Amino acid sequence: MELKSAHTLLLVDDEASILKALRRLFHRQGHTILTAGSGAEALDILRQTQETISLIISDQRMPGINGARFLEQSIDLCPDAVRFLLTGYSDMDAVVDAVNKGKIHRYLTKPWNDSELLTLARDALLQVELRRENVRLTELTQRQNLELAELNKNLETKVNERTWALKYQNKMLKTLNTDLGKSLKQVVELLLSLVESSNPGLGHCMREVASLARRIAASAGLDETEQDRVEMAGLVHDIGLLGMVDSILQKDERAMNKVEFEAYSQHPAIAALSLSSVDGLKNIGDIILHHHENVDGSGFPDQQKGKSIPAGARILAIAADYCTVIYLWPQEIKALMSSARRYLPRETIDDLEFGMDDRLRKTIAEKIILEGSSMRYDEEMVRHFIRCIGSNGVSAVIRHLPFNRLQTGMTLHDDLRLNDGRLLLTRGTTLSGSSLSSIQAFGHRGLIDKAIGVSLPLHEGQLEDDGP
Repeated sequence: MELKSAHTLLLVDDEASILKALRRLFHRQGHTILTAGSGAEALDILRQTQETISLIISDQRMPGINGARFLEQSIDLCPDAVRFLLTGYSDMDAVVDAVNKGKIHRYLTKPWNDSELLTLARDALLQVELRRENVRLTELTQRQNLELAELNKNLETKVNERTWALKYQNKMLKTLNTDLGKSLKQVVELLLSLVESSNPGLGHCMREVASLARRIAASAGLDETEQDRVEMAGLVHDIGLLGMVDSILQKDERAMNKVEFEAYSQHPAIAALSLSSVDGLKNIGDIILHHHENVDGSGFPDQQKGKSIPAGARILAIAADYCTVIYLWPQEIKALMSSARRYLPRETIDDLEFGMDDRLRKTIAEKIILEGSSMRYDEEMVRHFIRCIGSNGVSAVIRHLPFNRLQTGMTLHDDLRLNDGRLLLTRGTTLSGSSLSSIQAFGHRGLIDKAIGVSLPLHEGQLEDDGP
């Protein structure tokens, strides 16, 4: 889609060479270029110019007024312009400040890529044209309404003209809403780019989380709007970890001490709070806030349970934990297995086929999700997850239950032994009414203390006493 007209751009940077390069780049596109060497000079230009400025590109680090502060002050003088922040520094506070107060459209780092910058500028100017067209159509509709109120002649013709204008306006408004949705996605991408610049591994993992979460949401039947929200939540679900000390970031959650876990457990709330100040991102923040809740009520921050946890958060929990194992857990096999033992029972670890390829890592990640089904993860979403990753041969969920929660039809995943080591039933036994009664009798006598491993068909729902 091409621009309908040339635009006026304001370029602000305290380095003359940067201004010269930007002027040359955009002048070739036929735009009118205004330049300023400081935030104060740029504000003077905005006060005095007769031009309608469509795009402002400002450096962040400048003497006097910095870029974020200048962009904030420019809103009153030029409210309809799109704003880009350009800097050579990864400054989280500056970016958040600019997003919240300066209403920036895009955050770019130096050195920039000319083609990318031109593409982003063109997309931004297209949005400006759409907004102006929307204003024009709104004014047109208002004029036509006045005409209809004043004129009785040729009523049918006038009504038809107004109907056409309203239909055209609604079409343009739908296009504008779509573009505004894209703007929210660009804000999310902006925040993700900050994560990628400071922690590339975490940034890559978050992109994979977003992709998997959207696939699960689609499989679960969520509509396009909800799929978009889940995907955007995945892209920034761990931005609350920015600034956290490496000693915590490099630790597995279950290996943290009390003080470390207390600091770590605040990151969903920090992320949600950051997003809540950006119009349109509160729903995404709510998903992130609750993605560490467990369906059995043992998670954080609010100990929500079952279906009271938002569907997007239940999806994000699975995608985030799976991708964390795949992309962030240790590469060295001994350290990988040490982490796996914190989540999987010994019998499951013993069944693993060791190797140095990615199959072992994927098997561990998959088994952690299956092991946590109905405790950490929603069983229905686990089934959609299995479909999405295309797992081969996964037909059952392995559960470890106390003796009083066993049911007929379950199959023993391990040999069942009494506390003193005596064998009661062998692995693979399907529980009947009589065998279940015997197990419960031994259990009530205190002879079976450990949880009992059983397998359930993947297509089955929750246990009768699992709750919502």
